[in-house]
Amino acid sequence: MGLKLACKDLDPVGGCPYVAKGETMDELKADLFSHAKAVHNYTDEQLNDPNMLAEVKRLVKHD
Repeated sequence: MGLKLACKDLDPVGGCPYVAKGETMDELKADLFSHAKAVHNYTDEQLNDPNMLAEVKRLVKHD
């Protein structure tokens, strides 16, 4: 069973259609964070903020 998280779930106003996927939470975060850095100009500091990490864990869906 894989994991997925739509970018728009983290930022509904932005409307980004990207969906990060991974077999593990680490794989999902690597995919999501790579996208967030490249497309939305997030920094490592922003992505590793405890509130951001908690939100990612809360919103992740099982595929």
